[in-house]
Amino acid sequence: MGAVTLARASFMSLDRIERTRPRSRSGAPNPTRAHVHPNSRRAGTFEDDFFYTYAKGETDRLYKKAVELLKRKNAIRRLARSEGRQLSEDERLATLITPAAVRVFEQLTHLARTCAGKVFPTWEWIETHTGLSRASVGRGLSILAKMGLLDKQRRCVPIDPPADRPKARNAQTSNVYRMSFPNRLARFLPRRLRPVPLPDDVVQRETDRIEEIEAMRLWRTPRQVVAEEIEDAGLRRVLDSLAIAIEKQESQKNGQPLLDSYVLSTDGVGLDGQRFNA
Repeated sequence: MGAVTLARASFMSLDRIERTRPRSRSGAPNPTRAHVHPNSRRAGTFEDDFFYTYAKGETDRLYKKAVELLKRKNAIRRLARSEGRQLSEDERLATLITPAAVRVFEQLTHLARTCAGKVFPTWEWIETHTGLSRASVGRGLSILAKMGLLDKQRRCVPIDPPADRPKARNAQTSNVYRMSFPNRLARFLPRRLRPVPLPDDVVQRETDRIEEIEAMRLWRTPRQVVAEEIEDAGLRRVLDSLAIAIEKQESQKNGQPLLDSYVLSTDGVGLDGQRFNA
């Protein structure tokens, strides 16, 4: 009986230690205890390329399109039901919009209009100005991102490690946002809110330009690919050294050209007539 009691006490102590160990949302151990999302980028390093510069009245038009889409989402469902079919992918996205999402979108477009496109409010600010709960704000932002009306990027800032997190180097800060209205949803709007279609020659020129760019990208060297597509500095250094080694190895495979084949002669065409032993 004493042995059983001792074993039970050991299991209870191990369970207590396991419960107090800090863990991340995925369930894996988090030794740094840093509250930073994995897709965060350091504040002040990318914002100039991220933010949009909106034309005069563009933010108001974006909000009006969102409101009109909210009015028409039930009509989209009724049409699919009357035709006896399931919603298409574009129709499903159009019907995701909710009144709470539109209220969040209204405040974000207002900030974009008054702050020259630089939109980075905290959730507390959005809660205060929309009158929504934190959960409703989170759902609204998620819906807008799924529909393509909103692009979001998490940010973090460097900090001095606190006493309870000695290995933490960064802390989460407010996200940055930019708004747009995808063309795949524009067909559900009335004609007065749809963008004017481009002429066929303009569309063809843009298609040709994209194809030319893709063809040029195929001829990039490994080092150019690493420099253009890898953002992390440490990973870029490692891949750059590998790219240099690959380029050196490939350059050794190419033999010297046959210089004699370029010698011109009047006695024959090609190699015949250029050399006596051709």
